[in-house]
Amino acid sequence: MNPNVEELTKFHRCLMKSAPKGYKPHYFKLVRHGKTPLLNRSWKKDAPLNFNYAAKWMMKGNNVGIGAMEWDRLVLPDLDGKDASKTMFKIPTLTVQTRSGGYHGYYYAKDKAEIPNIATDDQGEVRAQNQYVVAPGSYVPPEEKGTGFYTVVDALPPAWITFNDLPQIFKDQYAKAMESAKKNKEKRKDQPKKISTGKHSALFDITAYDVVLREGGDVNSSKRWGSLFHDSKTEANMSLSQDGKFAHCWRHSRAHNGLSCLAVKSGVITCESAGMPHHNSVGGNGVGDAEIFAAWMYAKKENYIADDDPIPVRALNHIAEKHLGYKVKPHERLPWTIYLNTLKILEELY
Repeated sequence: MNPNVEELTKFHRCLMKSAPKGYKPHYFKLVRHGKTPLLNRSWKKDAPLNFNYAAKWMMKGNNVGIGAMEWDRLVLPDLDGKDASKTMFKIPTLTVQTRSGGYHGYYYAKDKAEIPNIATDDQGEVRAQNQYVVAPGSYVPPEEKGTGFYTVVDALPPAWITFNDLPQIFKDQYAKAMESAKKNKEKRKDQPKKISTGKHSALFDITAYDVVLREGGDVNSSKRWGSLFHDSKTEANMSLSQDGKFAHCWRHSRAHNGLSCLAVKSGVITCESAGMPHHNSVGGNGVGDAEIFAAWMYAKKENYIADDDPIPVRALNHIAEKHLGYKVKPHERLPWTIYLNTLKILEELY
């Protein structure tokens, strides 16, 4: 089956009728007969396709995606599951039936910041912050029911909404996520500090599991939850690996160990720069001496480690370079006088 570019054209006309000034749909390329973006590309970072180019891509037999980006006002409630019904959209709007019989609603938000990404177990999700759906006209072979096509069923201009206008299932999920975050935050108060063995700082014994437990995430590896690093606490863009070693950020396609989690939490480095890239993602800068020092300071401040925990060597090297201008060569130790002066600076300034 080939995609239907006429359906994409009808959709685009409706989408733009109530669009805010300056809005440009974030269309991008999907694989043929699939929901996956082209490999080795960042659909979020690449410049969006204009409508004419997106239509040409579809005419070649390929699918097209459309994203709700953090900088625009588009919101995409995605209703799924056996009970999905377009009547669950409280305000009539541009509506698309999915390949398997679910529904995508297209709205513009009056205040985009108040609407996070919200995921339910089996009833769909709200995609608002850098998430996407398959655009109308695309074709994906159905698994059980449905036609396989994404088809406009209510050719209306997108309505403008607030958080309170979302389907009730998503507001209920929001409330559950807030309650879960509150309980996890209370749990972390009871977690013991990591104690150094004397051979190295206890900073390096802190795992992603420890950070997730203390900072309000969900330690159940089968769950996704609100990011530890980004503004919204109700999104579903982080999860913990089964072994507890890595916290995965699905917004930036990064894996974080305990150290990089703390470095990001300290505020000196971003999630995207500190984490290890997932497969087919571009790498970041990684955690350096300055970030290790910031992570160590944050760990002491937030009671992950004891007040008398020994400073990591690389963190001490950062102090020497920052305040004394002494840059340590690879595999070199600080000269004794530099070492003593660095300890004095650490004690006086930090």
